Amino acid sequence: MTHAGRAFRLAALAGLIILAASFALSAKTKAPDFALPNLEGQEMKLSEVLAGGPVIVDFWATWCKPCIKAFPELQEILNRYSSCGLRVLAVSIDGPRSSSRVKSLIASKGNTFDVLLDPSQKVARKFHVTSVPRTVLIDRDGTVVYAVTGYRPTNHKQLAAAVSGLFPEGCPDAPEGGEEARE
Repeated sequence: MTHAGRAFRLAALAGLIILAASFALSAKTKAPDFALPNLEGQEMKLSEVLAGGPVIVDFWATWCKPCIKAFPELQEILNRYSSCGLRVLAVSIDGPRSSSRVKSLIASKGNTFDVLLDPSQKVARKFHVTSVPRTVLIDRDGTVVYAVTGYRPTNHKQLAAAVSGLFPEGCPDAPEGGEEARE
């Protein structure tokens, strides 16, 4: 086999490994538990937050424009379903150089969701984050209901529909019929 042939096979294998890892945490799998500090330095544990209801875990970074673009939509979903117990954990994967910008960025956007810090990306690796944004919806039992990498305008509707499906009895703040009723 030629050097070029070996290089091609190695590149193809690496691509398959990355692709497999990105699908490793998908719907119907149990989310790994974790504990990370919030912006005030207090540790938050996923399993404890899940005791109150479903959780959206959103991996992001200050340098990621699509991540920032998704924030208003995450905030909108949180505003609609927080009275039903929904929480959003926005996990910053910023390293030490850019982590100082996290708090001011969140404050400037008016977001009220919980922000956690994962500068070593230890938790991001548990969730098989290969790029950001990576959004994962976890039901109260710890099962992944929805997961997506990247940002597209349709993601908001899909995530909102998945969240709505977790509240079959309805939610006082959500209109009848979920997201579709708003449009």
